[in-house]
Amino acid sequence: MPELNIPPGPPPSRTLSGSCQAGFTLAELAVVLVILTLLSGSLLVPLGSRMEARDRQTTIERLRDIQQALTGFAIIHGRLPCPSIEADPAQPGYGQEAPPPCDTAVEGILPWRTLGMPATDAWGGERLQAGDGWGGHWRYRVDRSFSDHLITPERMPADGLQIYAHDGRRITTSDSQAVALVFSAGANRGADGRNASYSATHPEYQAGEPTAGFDDLLVWIGRPLLIARLAQAGRL
Repeated sequence: MPELNIPPGPPPSRTLSGSCQAGFTLAELAVVLVILTLLSGSLLVPLGSRMEARDRQTTIERLRDIQQALTGFAIIHGRLPCPSIEADPAQPGYGQEAPPPCDTAVEGILPWRTLGMPATDAWGGERLQAGDGWGGHWRYRVDRSFSDHLITPERMPADGLQIYAHDGRRITTSDSQAVALVFSAGANRGADGRNASYSATHPEYQAGEPTAGFDDLLVWIGRPLLIARLAQAGRL
């Protein structure tokens, strides 16, 4: 049987000492690791930004649904719901509207079970006991003139809900046409700006684009639009 004539391959490279060199040197491996570290770091920042943008968009969509649910409640019942003030998840009133007249002595939570809405924003989690924090749950404030009484075309706001922008400019009109508002405390799960302090007698809130010190998301219902929606539905 004839022998196979296989041409020889290139000779192995040798170091200065004459030994054969196989694979990468330690210096080459270090360079590769540095490059991989830089690449992974550059990818993590955009990924985090995309996740934050996704969560904000999810929360904005939920807030819009809540606006619709509040309007629907008003169409059915002729008034807006009171906030939920029950803190114990084991109690039947948890997540439900407190009966009118509304208690504005303490900050209220959106009655999500009454409205059939999610309990939290995109950053929130389930509360298991009365002492748990409210991070991620919707804060809710309503004008008592529109929750404790049937809404009529002549009814005007009584509590003076005011909403401001970052620069201190008042967004709502001088007559306070805002009759209800809902806000999310954002990714930091803590109310910022004017939303951080609750006042029973001088309700001032803040809305606007996110900044280094403000990431809340707030929506409100204005009196003219609510009156128009109830009229369209034949409730007025």
